[in-house]
Amino acid sequence: MDVSKSPRLILVVAAYYPDSFGGAERQAKILADALGRQGVDVTLVAPSISRTVAPVEATSFGRVMRLHVKDYPNLGGRKFPSFLRWTMFFFRRFARPEYKDIPIYIFHARLHALGPALVATYLGSPLLLKLGGGGESSDFIALDEKRYLYGRLVKRFLLRCVDRFVANGAQIEQDLAALGVANDKIISFPNGVELPDSIAVDEAMAGRGGSKFVFAGRIIRDKNVALIVDAAEILVRHQKEFSLEFVGDGPELAALKKRTEIANLEARVAFSGFASDVYPSFMRSDFFVSASLREGQSNALLEAMSAGCIPIVFKASGVEDLVVNGVTGFIVSDTSAMGLADMMATALGMPPERRRQMAKAARQHVESSASVDAVATKTISLMDSVSLERHDRHALGLLTVRG
Repeated sequence: MDVSKSPRLILVVAAYYPDSFGGAERQAKILADALGRQGVDVTLVAPSISRTVAPVEATSFGRVMRLHVKDYPNLGGRKFPSFLRWTMFFFRRFARPEYKDIPIYIFHARLHALGPALVATYLGSPLLLKLGGGGESSDFIALDEKRYLYGRLVKRFLLRCVDRFVANGAQIEQDLAALGVANDKIISFPNGVELPDSIAVDEAMAGRGGSKFVFAGRIIRDKNVALIVDAAEILVRHQKEFSLEFVGDGPELAALKKRTEIANLEARVAFSGFASDVYPSFMRSDFFVSASLREGQSNALLEAMSAGCIPIVFKASGVEDLVVNGVTGFIVSDTSAMGLADMMATALGMPPERRRQMAKAARQHVESSASVDAVATKTISLMDSVSLERHDRHALGLLTVRG
């Protein structure tokens, strides 16, 4: 690839591999890979608290550039020096003539977004911002809750200077509108997902027995993972036959295992640990279960549906954009352990043909709307349209001055 003739993008995330393995990191990687396949040269920029990773790493899509910091810039408060260092780094590194007009795409409106936004404003470059969550999980609420004034100042600056906000669900669109963001500055398309082979999915669905549940994600309190174990205990008391697999790692893992032991669920519940590829677990499972109420748009949900794994989920932000209750999965309205257990029991009682129909509908819905290659194409169109808009405004400004 001749980089000098390729479209270019600066993609900014709050953390990246191997520091963190969350949804934003996953989305950044698969989007960068897809953009690379379509000829875009991507520079992915992130802070890192690990001293063992290289500051610059060559990749198939371009490169990863890291700044080593003591603490993540998003933390603020007593960690303010890292936020300041990151902001200054971004300005020193990218506020140069050779980066003018290169779009800057920031994942999430948190403190780490200030440096990239300042650079884009200084250079007059297109600035795109993808929101990480809606409702109670809104990025802007997190900025408002910072103890000191700078969180709110960053929020106001972003709302004023961003060219396009990318929303992955209706809740985020509503949040932005409530903040006074004009409709033409809000672009809506879902998170992207790498689709597994359709033949392999069909073969996997044919071999499923209708009794296997799986959770995949970080084992943290926000994911409400303990409630899933409580629901499993209720199913056992009602003499339901099933298995449940937890795929992931996190600070709540030890407590969750202990809770499983106390409830005598070791024969039903398995812990697989972190997996860089979650598809094998989804392929052998019938149902994806999540009790989280705080999400952006769950990558695990997208990946599960793309494998024909029927979702049983609470109504977190972004869920209703993917799951049609009773058609492509189940949305649990009663967010208690009993409510979740009741829905899991309903799923266990589904006739095989209905279960296969729902699994196929889940796969088809994601395939038609959330393929990462389709999202990459939309991203390139967005980059082009904002660049053209800025060029036209600049030309109009020159004509006005000359006139």
